[in-house]
Amino acid sequence: MAQNPQPFKTDVSPLKFFTLTFTLSWLIWIPLVLSHYGIGPFAILEGASPLIRLLGVLMPAVVAIFLTGQSGGWAAVKRMLSRLGIWRVGWKWWAAATLVYPLLLVITASVYNMFTGTAAVSFTRPASISLFLVNIIFLLIAALGEEIGWRGAALPALQSTRTALVSSIILGLCWGIWHLPFWLLQDSIDQFGLGYLVLDFLLLPLTFYLSWLYNHTRESLLITVAFHLTFNIVNTSLLQVTGNMGAFTLFIIVNWIVTLMIISRLEPLRIQDPAIDQLEIT
Repeated sequence: MAQNPQPFKTDVSPLKFFTLTFTLSWLIWIPLVLSHYGIGPFAILEGASPLIRLLGVLMPAVVAIFLTGQSGGWAAVKRMLSRLGIWRVGWKWWAAATLVYPLLLVITASVYNMFTGTAAVSFTRPASISLFLVNIIFLLIAALGEEIGWRGAALPALQSTRTALVSSIILGLCWGIWHLPFWLLQDSIDQFGLGYLVLDFLLLPLTFYLSWLYNHTRESLLITVAFHLTFNIVNTSLLQVTGNMGAFTLFIIVNWIVTLMIISRLEPLRIQDPAIDQLEIT
C-alpha cells in the first residue's frame, strides 16, 4: 500500500456516523446489560457475553465502511482502509504509539504501590500462552473495529470543518457515551459501583493522544490500531491498573498531564494541513 497517500477526505456526515454507530452497538449491548442485571425478559448466558460484546465493538468499522462506500463508492473505502498500511512514519512515532502509555501504566502502578505500601497492582502472568494469544486476537479485532470507525471516518469527517482540538473533544465525548453500556458489563462496575463509570469517562484524553498520533503520521490507522492494541494488552492482560480504583484515579491524572503537554500541538492541525508530513517529535 502507498506510504505517501494524499490527505484523506470524506463526505461522511458525522451525525449519520454517530447515530448509526450508537444505534447498532446499543441494540447489541443493551440486551446484554438488561440480562446481566436481571432486568426484563432477557436471559443471555454470561459465557456468551464477551463474544456478543465484540460484535458491538465492530459497529464503528461497519458504519464507517458503509457510509464511506455510500458517499464515495468502493474507491473511497479502499482509500480509507489503505491507511492501515501506512507504517513508514518514523521510529519516534512507533515509540509514541506502543511504548509511552504502557510505560505510564507501569509508572502509575509503581507509584501507587509505593505510596500505599502494597503490591495491589502487579504484573499478572497469563494462565497459558494459548489463552494469551486468543485474548490478543480478540483485542486486535476490537481495536480494528473501533479505529476504522473513530479515526477512519469520524475524525476526518469532523476535522474537515473543525480544528483537531474541537474534533477531538466531540469525538471523545461521543466515544465515552457510546461505551456506557459496554462499561456496565464490566466486573469493575459490580465491584466498585457506578462511580467507576466516572473514571472511565475521564479517559477522554486518550482521544486527544490518538488524534495527535493520527495527524502527525500521515493519517495512519495502523499507528492508532497499534496504540489501542498495546494499551489494552498491557492493561487487561498484564498489569490491570484500571482494575484498582486508586491506581486508576492516579493514571487518569497522569493521562491529563500528558494531554496538556500535547494539546498545543493538536489545536492548529486539520487533516488537510500540508505541514503534517514534516512534523517530528521534539
